Amino acid sequence: MDQKILLKLAQDFFSRFDPESKVEVIDNDGWWVKVVSPNSGHLIGKMGETLEAIQYVLRLAASQRAGEFIGLTVDIDGYKEKKVNELKELAVAMAENVKNSGYAQEMRPMSPADRRVVHLALKDFPGIKVDSVDEGEIRRIRIEPI
Repeated sequence: MDQKILLKLAQDFFSRFDPESKVEVIDNDGWWVKVVSPNSGHLIGKMGETLEAIQYVLRLAASQRAGEFIGLTVDIDGYKEKKVNELKELAVAMAENVKNSGYAQEMRPMSPADRRVVHLALKDFPGIKVDSVDEGEIRRIRIEPI
């Protein structure tokens, strides 16, 4: 999908909810739709639930327009970027604790996207093994010493 087409689609989408929002589209290992809004709290929602729904709808609209799957991430006022950085820091801290203590730890249940962030953050971390355990909505990351 062309960046200009995606930008126009995102601008049209957000202008319906928040005419004051500013939208930017960046190609950073996949499309990132960055939004700055004075109403970011409403657009993000409780624990990012509204943001996830917005991302789903915008991804669906972009994919339908392109005629193929378009992977994109929507970030409102840096919420996702901050969340990803916090998740990486938590994963590394837990991995260090597992490595030093010799005891396995499990993280809280999380979305597939969040689990992917953890797996990528720990893929080259020495002395540990990382697996996803459980099923469905309670799927979580387990970090074990080697």
